[in-house]
Amino acid sequence: MEKMTYQFKAETQKLLQIVAHSLYTDKEVFVRELISNSSDALEKLRFLESTREGLSLSKVDPDVGYKIRISVDPKTKTFSIEDTGVGMSKDEIVNNLGTIAKSGSLEFLEDPTLNAKDKANAIIGQFGVGFYSSFVVSNRVEVFTRSYDPEKGEKGYHWSSDGTGSFTLKEVDNLPRGTKIICYLKDDCLLFCNSTNVKKVAEKFSSFINFPLYIQEKDKDVEITTQKPLWVEKKSSDEEHTKFFRYLNNTSWGEPMYTLNFHSDSPLSIKSLFYIPEDAPNRMFQPSNELGVSLYSRKVLIKKSADNIMPKWLFFVKGVIDCEDMPLNVSRENMQDNQLITKLSNTVVTKLLKFFQQESKKDLDKYLKFYNKYNYYLKEGAMDEYYKSGKHKEMLLSLLRYENTLSEGMISLDEYMETMKPEQKNIYYFCTTNRQMGLNSPYMETFKSKNVNVLLMYDEIDQFLSMNIQSYKDKKFVSIDSPEEDFEFEKSEEPENASEVAKSEERLDEDKKKQLVEFFKETLGTKVNSVKFSDRLVDSPAMITGFLSPALRKVMKATMKGSGDESLSNLPCTLELNSKHSLNEKLYHLITKNPDVAKLLANQMYDNASIAAGVVDDPRVMLPRLNDLLDVTAEFAYNKEQ
Repeated sequence: MEKMTYQFKAETQKLLQIVAHSLYTDKEVFVRELISNSSDALEKLRFLESTREGLSLSKVDPDVGYKIRISVDPKTKTFSIEDTGVGMSKDEIVNNLGTIAKSGSLEFLEDPTLNAKDKANAIIGQFGVGFYSSFVVSNRVEVFTRSYDPEKGEKGYHWSSDGTGSFTLKEVDNLPRGTKIICYLKDDCLLFCNSTNVKKVAEKFSSFINFPLYIQEKDKDVEITTQKPLWVEKKSSDEEHTKFFRYLNNTSWGEPMYTLNFHSDSPLSIKSLFYIPEDAPNRMFQPSNELGVSLYSRKVLIKKSADNIMPKWLFFVKGVIDCEDMPLNVSRENMQDNQLITKLSNTVVTKLLKFFQQESKKDLDKYLKFYNKYNYYLKEGAMDEYYKSGKHKEMLLSLLRYENTLSEGMISLDEYMETMKPEQKNIYYFCTTNRQMGLNSPYMETFKSKNVNVLLMYDEIDQFLSMNIQSYKDKKFVSIDSPEEDFEFEKSEEPENASEVAKSEERLDEDKKKQLVEFFKETLGTKVNSVKFSDRLVDSPAMITGFLSPALRKVMKATMKGSGDESLSNLPCTLELNSKHSLNEKLYHLITKNPDVAKLLANQMYDNASIAAGVVDDPRVMLPRLNDLLDVTAEFAYNKEQ
């Protein structure tokens, strides 16, 4: 057969023009595509050998086996890859290398709404023509191939094209089974005729192919290290998982706390493997963009960091997602608005969260160890889902655990709801520093007296979370330091476990209350926007409500830093007074008998309430007043002894 010249089909010519002259496509991608094609050719041959009667390697080519080999030549500026797969007949070469087989390709290429960047990013892999990615780096590409099947002819073939409008084809004798591709590299792509560079790229994209992969180095073939793709296995030993976890984590130590091997055929074909490390990463040094899960398609790397699939708050998870439905080339732009990506993300995130739910029921002690290390990220996830109106908010909230006032240990929100009183509609919580401070807070008094359970939250993120999430399973989140109107207790309710102060009679009539309220307003000035008597207090003389939470104050102070006004101490709040407390009765009488001391006491009561609320910026400002009060106390004691 003499050399024959063929014209590319119209859509193929358009495709080649876009790819060959594209400035946007990642040049490394051609290595991935060609290795993937070689692996597919070997997979086909192995399948045929196992299913086609009378076909065996001993018949189609003795001693050739299954392998892929890469070689480079700086002198000729070439990159070559060859495999011992099924190879191609003459008709298969013309059909596979001269035509885009997928319907709709021409319409896609002529779509006026897509720019060159979009087309170049979508072409490679989208229409099953990854071979054409070789023209991204090549001035000319040659293919030598012979089919495994003698019935398709004993001859081999040489295909050649410069990527313009045509290709040539001629018969060649004495070719081995399989396919060899030679890329004559462009001057700006000569890094791909350096074996060290090519080896790194091959290891990056093809760590998990099923066949031996070799690269020629100094006149000898060196096998590129490959790993067993553990995620395709349904069962693996603990030792195998530990080894693979360390490989993914790029360490020689550590073991996974949890392992999830997840396979699914619907709605997508997914094989995935996730690990939760024993130790949580330090939040101060976490990478800003790198996620610990990689995206593969049929064991070929698509993206090292599976962003847009795994949310950032799950960055601590290590593992692999292999989706056979995923095209080999998915650009960052494509991933941001892609129904397949959205479906894949929802599937794997839901599976992970359900796994955590199951583990919390299966082994609570182990789950609490996980929770103590990773709860910040679960809360961050709940916040993220809230802002994005995501589907996983309630699942994430179900994973949270908090201490509570009615029992020791940590409980879930569902367990809290089991302790609620019959008519209770709110989930009450209190953001505080620690358990002891929370239990002794004036805000806790009415809940303790009525035996109402309160969740205790100690982390700053809890304040933002509870403030923004607002509800769980139709139960409203209410902070116990909120204004009284948020509570559902009847004023006439007889408190349970009432203290002596609570059992005492009212010490001030309505007229005296009004005078005391006016005195506090006049004395405190702009520190308060309201003063009132409250039934919420049991043992404390006063408390403040309607203030910025300590966490929010911290954020605002950081925002205001350098503005010249960094103090938040003058933000007004509401002062609530206990009409049954003796201090308020005595203060009322001091208004006329000793107004200076009364003012000292009023200011100190306000500051004491602010300390209890955790909103005092600098307690040292109280020292002069405290000294004055000590002086008054000492003088009173001295005069009493005289």
